Amino acid sequence: MIERRTLRDGTLRWKARVKSGGRVVAQQTFARKSDAEAWEREQYRALHLGVFLPPSGGKTSLHEVVERFLDARKAQVSPHSYRTDRDNLAALPATLRARPIASVDSGEVLAFLTAQLHVKAHSTVARLKTTLSALFSYAVRERLIPANPVIGVRLPAGASQKPADEWFTAESLASTLRAQYSRSPHYASISEWLALTGLRWSEARALRVADLQDIPFPGVRVTRAHSDGYAEKAPKSRRSRRTVPLTNRALEIANHFRADKQIDDYLFTTKTGKQLRMNLFRRYAAWSDTAPNKRVHMLRHYAASSWLRSGVPINQVAAWLGDDPRTVLSVYAHVLGEQQDLQALRRLNALASGPSQDPGKPDITTPSNTQEGETPEFPRVFSGDGGI
Repeated sequence: MIERRTLRDGTLRWKARVKSGGRVVAQQTFARKSDAEAWEREQYRALHLGVFLPPSGGKTSLHEVVERFLDARKAQVSPHSYRTDRDNLAALPATLRARPIASVDSGEVLAFLTAQLHVKAHSTVARLKTTLSALFSYAVRERLIPANPVIGVRLPAGASQKPADEWFTAESLASTLRAQYSRSPHYASISEWLALTGLRWSEARALRVADLQDIPFPGVRVTRAHSDGYAEKAPKSRRSRRTVPLTNRALEIANHFRADKQIDDYLFTTKTGKQLRMNLFRRYAAWSDTAPNKRVHMLRHYAASSWLRSGVPINQVAAWLGDDPRTVLSVYAHVLGEQQDLQALRRLNALASGPSQDPGKPDITTPSNTQEGETPEFPRVFSGDGGI
């Protein structure tokens, strides 16, 4: 039904009303009658096809939809997933949150995600995209919008981890540990142990004294994880339940922490015997000063890289990390490439020296204790006396 209306200033307007079941389900005013008629036809077509949405729903602000989505989400997902969704949606700009949800299109979603890639890791932004998709899928189910604008948006390519040149090297880690030992040997030894074992922070803080083993080899059994602020839980996958061997130095640190503790006590604790917390650990280890722009998780990267450089097979490294070998291969491909380059360089130097090589003069590119085709032993970063 189209109604002609004249405003007080004499301006002519056309008001279109759409009825269903004897009541008005949508109405809108236009300056031209043809526009009103076209809109009316489109609404009745949507009603006939069963895809009609009241225009008022699309006017709901994105902020209001976010609040309603989070209220519904709380009972549907784990506390960890809920907190991730909440934090992800908090990153939405205020200007975007104030907009009607129907006005947000796929181009704006892509622009927002691309901007986030400049300050966050690719994997983090991918999780953000998952949250956004769940939000707009909720809006579709609530009949606020006809389609999810996130579907079909391809996240721009980016690094899934911190660039390798930002990871710890043997020299930078040794420097970090020296600085931390000078401030707090208690917390510095925890940093060192993480760099030797490759355990995740949540796995290390959940360890009990009973998780240490001496037979058939010194090691630590990883059977649980405990992220800060969440309940303790079993690892996400079967691979994550594993036994990681301990080097002499790692065993020395573990023995120091288990001294005078009961079998069910936490292995790594604060100086007062309480369970570790990341914020306090970083504070007392002076992490911001001793390892600026580096996360504690990079100690895990260092452990994996050092194992690969020492010639440990990639499947074994994956087992110690609790990861899929394919994931380890993609993340640490640059380390494997280094070993291939080193071996190729030794062969080239040996070929270039030829028969003129002085048999009494060793080849400086191949250590005297390394056989052809073997990976040379890399220098130790940590000593066995507790120092670096």
